[in-house]
Amino acid sequence: MTKPTYTLELTNNIVVAKILGDWNIQADIGYLTILDETISRVRNDRWALFADLRGWRVSEEVVNFKHNLTIELTRKNQQAECWLVDNMDQGKHIQHHIENAGVPLYKCVSRQDAEKWLMQNGFYL
Repeated sequence: MTKPTYTLELTNNIVVAKILGDWNIQADIGYLTILDETISRVRNDRWALFADLRGWRVSEEVVNFKHNLTIELTRKNQQAECWLVDNMDQGKHIQHHIENAGVPLYKCVSRQDAEKWLMQNGFYL
């Protein structure tokens, strides 16, 4: 079991998240709190989210936790979201939040593909 860790930073109006380890409810709530605080710094401009999810593992307990169905981040002015994943099924349990908000989502397994897609959408890591 690997300790859950996350980092968030802001680069060129891109919220850059790195998430890994065996996720639990406490890590999820802590991450979402800091994510919302970080987003609030760019919410009045065009912004994107880039999440490196490689090495992130989520238990059924977290997948089925009630806040996964109800939590809504304010995605005002969000133009794109890109996930770097181990496999294309990763993050499927939260994908509906982005799709329901109408934000273009791109999932890939290559950092180069992620950077290219973000550039096509006007964002540079």
